[in-house]
Amino acid sequence: MQTLLLGYGDIAQRTARLLVKGGHSVTGLCRHPDSKPTIDGVQLVAGDFNNEQDLMRLFTTQWGAIVVTLTPSRSGSQRYHDGYVVPCRHLQQVLAQSGQQPYIIYVSSTGVYAQQDGEWIDETSETAPTSESGQALLKAESLIDSLPTQTTILRCSGIYGEGRDYLLKQLVAGEMTLRDSWTNRIHQDDVAGFIHALLTSIKSPQPLYLVSDDKPVKQYDMYQWLAEQLGASITSDVEPGPGPRGSKRCDNSRLKNSGYKLKYPTFVEGYEAFIDSWSK
Repeated sequence: MQTLLLGYGDIAQRTARLLVKGGHSVTGLCRHPDSKPTIDGVQLVAGDFNNEQDLMRLFTTQWGAIVVTLTPSRSGSQRYHDGYVVPCRHLQQVLAQSGQQPYIIYVSSTGVYAQQDGEWIDETSETAPTSESGQALLKAESLIDSLPTQTTILRCSGIYGEGRDYLLKQLVAGEMTLRDSWTNRIHQDDVAGFIHALLTSIKSPQPLYLVSDDKPVKQYDMYQWLAEQLGASITSDVEPGPGPRGSKRCDNSRLKNSGYKLKYPTFVEGYEAFIDSWSK
């Protein structure tokens, strides 16, 4: 199957490695291919997904699947709109002009939810984001959902893993705020692994999945556990109430019912896989 990756950051690269191992043909679109690692079997094309003509040139190929992993624009007052919404509008136009109907996977975020009181949420829960990024993601989701082809939206909780070490640096530096709020995590290898499974083995993908691990955790519990692993000391008190990301617990039943088995069921297994080498 010919697979197009729109956006070629960490998740796309991990997905690409899994796909080429299985003999899939993979093309990635990114602004600066020379800055990306070389993966045998992956063709990189220079282009900007904010430019409809750059997208259109790719559609001389018949795509079986498209995986969309976008990031906000680096600057500007409408960086989230420009980074999330505009490319989806261009994709909508290009698909209409080309007549192609590939299977499309769009990687979104649980930032589209705004629950504050530790509620359990699933794919049917209310989405009423208050942040600019959450509002832009929800708009992008609606554009993807309206496409005249099969689509799946992945609402990922906090993605972590190698190279995503901002939190660890904060803990070592003692620059963190402990909160009595619920948080949710998903390892980067499980995001890529689930995308790969949707493209290769899951027979009837659903249009929407919450992509999160098995164990929502209180933020202060996770931070304290991580600090112990790093030999760091936390002296701050636990502040009551939710932080800027709210407080919710993600129910991943639909993901698990798909047959996909998490490589890292909780944050403990996920961080243990790399935290020792990071701290050294």
